[in-house]
Amino acid sequence: MKRLSAWFSAGLIRVLGASLRMTIEDHAGVVNRPERDPFIIAFWHNRTAFMALFHERYCRGRSAVTLISRSRDGQFIADVAAHFGIKAVRGSSSRYGAAAALSAVRAAGDRKVDIAITPDGPRGPRYQIQPGLLRLAQVTGRPIVAITYRLGWKYELPSWDRFQIALPFSSCHLIIQAPIFVPQDATEDELEKIADRVKEALGD
Repeated sequence: MKRLSAWFSAGLIRVLGASLRMTIEDHAGVVNRPERDPFIIAFWHNRTAFMALFHERYCRGRSAVTLISRSRDGQFIADVAAHFGIKAVRGSSSRYGAAAALSAVRAAGDRKVDIAITPDGPRGPRYQIQPGLLRLAQVTGRPIVAITYRLGWKYELPSWDRFQIALPFSSCHLIIQAPIFVPQDATEDELEKIADRVKEALGD
């Protein structure tokens, strides 16, 4: 039943995604450039619905691993993501996630593997950067690329993150921000300023 639910949800995402009227704002110059350098994709938890689809569609020739919590909901999200070729590493942005993602990337042995993370997941607070994202960037040396989208027509669930569900034929403005680098020797004050930059890049 769980596999059937994940299959149905992935199909629904594809159908809704096909109906969206897309515009793209690519400040990083990464769309459909399979030979580009790998980076860490950061996006808010309430934008999870279409991110796997967008990676499949606009990052052709590349793979991704994503950090997903060990909860039941996390398992369902992992099963759905698998339908889009996204591998799941069970952890979170605040507990053990950075080490787990780094291990996954090393195991892959491929610079065509991106890392995807929701810096305010898995339980919030909404739109707050957890420290795991910056630690991951420091350990891997990969820049953070903040990605978000804005829907013209949507429904928001009454959850902690106000999870967004696109309505059919909605406009969707996908925004890919310029890379943000995190120096390995950054001070706490510098890390705080970088977190503010990522938060601003992601918007709300």
